[in-house]
Amino acid sequence: MSHTIIVGVDGSANSQGALQWAIRHAQLTASEIRLVAAYTVPGVNMTQADIVYPADFDTAIKRSVQKLVDDSARTVTDASVPVSTVVSPGDASGALVDNSKNADLAVIGARGRGGFAGRLLGSVALAMPAHAHCPTVVIPSTWPQRPKPERPLSIDPPVRSSGARAATAESGDSGPDFSGEVVAAIDPFETDGPVLRDAAVQARIYGLPLHLVGITAAHVLSPEWMPSEIHLVKMYDEAVTSLEEAVKSLREEFPEVDVQWSIFDAPATEVLISATYSAELMVIGSRGRGGFVSTILGSTSQAVLSHSVCPTRVVRVLRRKPAKKR
Repeated sequence: MSHTIIVGVDGSANSQGALQWAIRHAQLTASEIRLVAAYTVPGVNMTQADIVYPADFDTAIKRSVQKLVDDSARTVTDASVPVSTVVSPGDASGALVDNSKNADLAVIGARGRGGFAGRLLGSVALAMPAHAHCPTVVIPSTWPQRPKPERPLSIDPPVRSSGARAATAESGDSGPDFSGEVVAAIDPFETDGPVLRDAAVQARIYGLPLHLVGITAAHVLSPEWMPSEIHLVKMYDEAVTSLEEAVKSLREEFPEVDVQWSIFDAPATEVLISATYSAELMVIGSRGRGGFVSTILGSTSQAVLSHSVCPTRVVRVLRRKPAKKR
C-alpha cells in the first residue's frame, strides 16, 4: 500500500526546498505526494470607509494559488512520483493538520511567506508538529546548505559513549560530530518508545547509522544539591544499561542498522541544536518531560526546530496519563 506525504506549498524558497526533500523521501519509500495550499481573502476593518472587493476577487486569489500548486505538481511528476493537490480557503495550519489525518508524513518549511510566516519559527512549522496526526519533518530555510552560526555552541564531550564511533569534535570545532548519521534524542533511562523506533526506521530507509543521544540533567541542579561523584557514576551507569538494552532490542528488529549511543550531561537544547550542525536527520519527540513541557509542543522541541540546520523529524509523543489514586 502506497504511503502519502503531504507537503505545504506557499511559493517560498523554503517550501520548494521542503518539496525537494519530500520528493527524495517519496522515491525511497515508494510514497505519493499530496500538495496542500491554503488561501485567505484579506479582511479590512475600518470605521471611516468601506472597501468593496471585486466579485471575482476570491476566485482570482484561488486561481493564483492553484497555478502555484500546479507548477509544484509538475516538479513532482517530473521526478516520477505520484502527486495530488489540495487547495482550500482558510488557515494553512488548519488545512495541513486536517490533511494529516490520512497521511503518513507531513513535510513543511521552517519559515514561509504570507500566511505561513509567524515568528523565528514559522507559525505553520510551530503548529504542525504539535497538532498533526502523523510525524512532521521541518526543513530549515537554509537547506540544503548548512551554514553554522558565527558562534557555534560549545558542547562538552559525552560522559559515556558506545565507543565504536564516539561523538567527538573535529579539529577546530567545539561540538559533537554526527556526520552521516541519523540522530535520535531519547530519554536515556527508557528502553523503548516512539522516537526510538521511528528513528531506526528512518536510518534503515536512508541506509545510515543511527546515533541515540541521551541527556541527563545533573547540570541543572544547584551547587547545594549537586550529587556526589558516586551518585553521578551510578546515574550514568543506569543510563548506559538502559541504552544498551534499547540497542539490543533495535538490533534484533533492525539488524541492518548500525546503532551507537552517547550520553551527555548538558543542556538538552544546546546538545541537540549542536548535533544538527552535522547530522543528516534529527528525530525528536513532540513533548519533553518535567521542565521540558511548557506548551503543547515541548520547549526543547521548539528551540531545536527554531535553530536546526538539518531536517528535523518530530514524532508525536503523548503525555502520559497519571496513575489513578487508589
